[in-house]
Amino acid sequence: MQPPARRRAPRRDDTGATLVEFALVAPLLFLMLFGIIAGCFLAYQNSALHDGASAGARMASIETSLVSAQNGVYCESGTPVSIEKAVSQAAPLLTVNPAPLCAQTNTATQLTQPAVNGDVNIIVTCGGSCAAPTTVEVSLAVRTKGLVAPIGLNYNLTASSQVPVLSP
Repeated sequence: MQPPARRRAPRRDDTGATLVEFALVAPLLFLMLFGIIAGCFLAYQNSALHDGASAGARMASIETSLVSAQNGVYCESGTPVSIEKAVSQAAPLLTVNPAPLCAQTNTATQLTQPAVNGDVNIIVTCGGSCAAPTTVEVSLAVRTKGLVAPIGLNYNLTASSQVPVLSP
């Protein structure tokens, strides 16, 4: 008599297992990858903002004159280069507000420009008056948006730099 035939266990079918594993891991992998890219982009913007603040403060320290504009408003002279242009040259990929920096009086201690949402807005604070400052501080602020979720939120980035004004 012959022993009963052993039933072979059915062979497992592994087709598609790799695809299922990829489908489970891929979203996390892509989220992490794009999160790193977005974080690096925000770090770059922050670094460029600090470079722009330093360049603006250097320019503000050598440009110490205000010129009278229309309606009794006093604005920066723009000589040798306007502070806005110095900031935009130091941070070329950021959009800098092109409006001139002005004050209401000749003895004001702060030069401002009308704020534009999404642009880098500049504020110059002078030690003494802006007509004859002893120190200048340039503050930059921008409201930016991250690239992807969860870093796709709005961020307020600020930078400032202060330098002494050398007497001629």
